[in-house]
Amino acid sequence: MDVVRPFIRWSGAVVMMLLAGVAVDAVRAAPSRTIASAMSPYIGLPDASQTLNRPLPAAVLLQAVDCTSNLRMLHLLHRPSVRNGVRLSVLWFVGPSSDSLVIRSLLPAWTAAVPLRVAPRSLLRELARLGHTSTPTLVVLDHAGRVRFASQSPRSSREFAGLRRIVEGLTWIEEL
Repeated sequence: MDVVRPFIRWSGAVVMMLLAGVAVDAVRAAPSRTIASAMSPYIGLPDASQTLNRPLPAAVLLQAVDCTSNLRMLHLLHRPSVRNGVRLSVLWFVGPSSDSLVIRSLLPAWTAAVPLRVAPRSLLRELARLGHTSTPTLVVLDHAGRVRFASQSPRSSREFAGLRRIVEGLTWIEEL
């Protein structure tokens, strides 16, 4: 009888470890949330006939410190030559949820109707996988929901001019 109890305890511990391993594998095997799926609640679904006439959905990832000095991307998205072809669908931010009040107060007035949300961790992982680990970051999807373009904020006026040309070009090369 004294030999059976330690064996039962040991067997129970082994079974628990195996179950823990299965649970970890199940979490790892779950599909990761993509950038497009994180944006999908903020994008209207067009019918097929309106696809080419709709602006491409875009999002900007930022943090409170960006709002005091680094809003070039937002200014770019508000230019008449861009805003007809690319629509800001959501603003994500990194930091505590209490930063939303500070961020909203520092954003341009035209962004008041754009949802401001805490960036999901899965989105940050996807952007990091693409090489974007700092803020602000611009993400533009195509009409099929694929990442069409992603970029960090331009650091110079020359980079800003290049980014403007790229973003403007995204809208005139859109095909079915």
